[in-house]
Amino acid sequence: MKPTIPTITFRRAFFTLIWLFAILFLARLAYSFREKKESQEQFGSGPSFFADKGSFRKNYASEKSYEPAPPPNAPDGGSSQKYEKTATLNARTDAFQEDENRLRSTSTGFQAVIQYEQKSGNPGHRNLHLMIGVKPELFDSFYVAVQRIGDIYINEVTKVDKTTEFRELNAQKASLQKALLSLNDLKNRAGSISDLVGLHEKILDVERQLQELGVELGNFSAENEFCTVRFSLHEKAAARTISFVNRVIDAFIWTVQYYALGLFFLGGMLLVAWLMLVVAKNVRETVKKNDE
Repeated sequence: MKPTIPTITFRRAFFTLIWLFAILFLARLAYSFREKKESQEQFGSGPSFFADKGSFRKNYASEKSYEPAPPPNAPDGGSSQKYEKTATLNARTDAFQEDENRLRSTSTGFQAVIQYEQKSGNPGHRNLHLMIGVKPELFDSFYVAVQRIGDIYINEVTKVDKTTEFRELNAQKASLQKALLSLNDLKNRAGSISDLVGLHEKILDVERQLQELGVELGNFSAENEFCTVRFSLHEKAAARTISFVNRVIDAFIWTVQYYALGLFFLGGMLLVAWLMLVVAKNVRETVKKNDE
């Protein structure tokens, strides 16, 4: 006896539902492996802590240039190139305390100066950020040495020429000094009280500008010459290993939950569609009877 059409339709629908369940289960199982990979990649590709920190001290260094000697009245430092050299390193480690001690001892060994420090987090999730000033002649050696600390995943060096900025600051200083001399000469001339008060305020303003320039130029002085190494050390949390059996169980439970939820919504939509058809049929029959 051949199977009836309703039997064939039911069997086809049953196997279709089984296949949909299997596809959803395998997709969730595959995604459980991808989740771990994405979290590792995200940890290793984040921006540097110092990327948006523009208020830290600026370190500058000098090197000889091959320009002709400046005239006697030229601003100081006109024959040397001023530059800012910065290395940025991000590292992760599962031996945080040991690597922190190595970083500090390496800095001490190279006579480097820790100019900024921030340490945060609880054991297992600790972070250390150091801005280290290094003498220009020791920069390359120090840079190579600290690359052996932890697992480096961000590593870059930038060098920016600051010669023009240095000369402009010296030119501004010379201009303000001349202005200050002229204003001081005016103090000896007769004038009203209001004029003398205004003159005094101008002198104070020029002196304030000279002090600010002195601070900026002080960063270029030979005794303050450093290159900067920005080192961020991140502690890796203990890896959570999940067995394949547990992954299968988790994927199966997730699939049952969301598959049942999907069937519930699908059944609800079919029920609403059936009710709409019944109502439409009753409306048509009522209209037909009224027309008769």
